[in-house]
Amino acid sequence: MDGEAKNLSAQRNKSLLDTFFDVTDKYNMLLIPIALIILAMAFIDTRFFRPINIYSIMRAASVYIIIGVAQTFIITTGNIDLSVGSMLGMIMGFVGTFLVTVGNVPLAILLAMVIGLAAGAFNGFLVTKLGIPALLATLGMMEVYRGTVNQYLYGTTVSRFPRALVYLGQGTVGAVPVPVIIATIIAAICGFLYRYTKLGRYAIAIGDNEEAAIVAGIPVKRWKMIFFALSGLLVGIGALIYLGRMDSTNPGMGTGMELHVIVGVCLGGTLLFGGKGTMWGTFLGMILISLINNSLMLAGAGFFIQQILLGALLVASVAFQIFRERKQGLE
Repeated sequence: MDGEAKNLSAQRNKSLLDTFFDVTDKYNMLLIPIALIILAMAFIDTRFFRPINIYSIMRAASVYIIIGVAQTFIITTGNIDLSVGSMLGMIMGFVGTFLVTVGNVPLAILLAMVIGLAAGAFNGFLVTKLGIPALLATLGMMEVYRGTVNQYLYGTTVSRFPRALVYLGQGTVGAVPVPVIIATIIAAICGFLYRYTKLGRYAIAIGDNEEAAIVAGIPVKRWKMIFFALSGLLVGIGALIYLGRMDSTNPGMGTGMELHVIVGVCLGGTLLFGGKGTMWGTFLGMILISLINNSLMLAGAGFFIQQILLGALLVASVAFQIFRERKQGLE
């Protein structure tokens, strides 16, 4: 009887876990902490719901979303790009000085996208052509890009950009911030590409089993290059929005952004080991990160507390992924 009771208990626990995992897959459980944070802040600090604060959250989340959806493709393939924060800062430095000296906004937009595309493609070249592991290649380039902008600006701050550029980061269409519109459109496009085109199918296939993808005839190196180049392109767009939002730039811009992006992607449900991703989850993950940062600032917590929490969230999300994969592997 004791044995039967234990078996029934194990089956019940298994059923509960399976149900939980099914629900997280279908609806994404990040909706719960997002709702809880909003509800808690309604009682903790009345400043939270002020329009200026809501706009600040939405604008910050927009940059994370734009960079995060591209990172989702890369992480799905089993790779990672640690250079996105430094790349963002470098692009902001180059484009910011161009705007101050030349003032041509359309050319500045093109310049940002070209620099981002080239930097992302170079990261892909290191990974695909030279065979350097993505972790090491992008870690090295993170230092290269950060050193480049530090040398270029040499501690100076560049500010007061043309109004058209500032509008990209601070403007609104009705009551909706322009960055939110741009981020939503980009996320929707990337979500469609991920779900219904080769970009998503090949990313999943490469991350799930790269050797099998090669045997199946998928040009793995070419597609990895495409994903890294796409990441750089979207970092360039994110840099433009960030420039407009801050109306200034300095050598420290984008520092630590790679952590925000990776944490948001992993919290959203994309496997850090590759083979599975979700654009909707990334979208929610970036909103959650922005909410957490804003709530901590309102509560008086410093930058270091934010670092501690983000690191803990990354460890927790990866630990959950490992637990889940092991459980499903034993079934």
